[in-house]
Amino acid sequence: MGPDYYQGGIDMSNFWDGKEPCWIILNCSKYVYKDCPAYLYLERPCWEIAYTKCEILLGIKKDCKSCKVFKRYHISRADYPSAISFKKNSP
Repeated sequence: MGPDYYQGGIDMSNFWDGKEPCWIILNCSKYVYKDCPAYLYLERPCWEIAYTKCEILLGIKKDCKSCKVFKRYHISRADYPSAISFKKNSP
């Protein structure tokens, strides 16, 4: 897994911990979401991942601002400039 992500002191190595994931909110079939990059890369929110199943199968354009998942979980860097920092893995 890539670097650990921290947002407001919360470990973001699994973005969806404590949240209802996008594949549940969007009612994706288990046959679809198990191959979706949003499911396979849990450390990142779906709007930061290219070629999700929403884009490929459903033809949904990357217009995250109108997406209910984005509206529910996005934290703007402008609103919280010090909330996001990155920490390198230690050996």
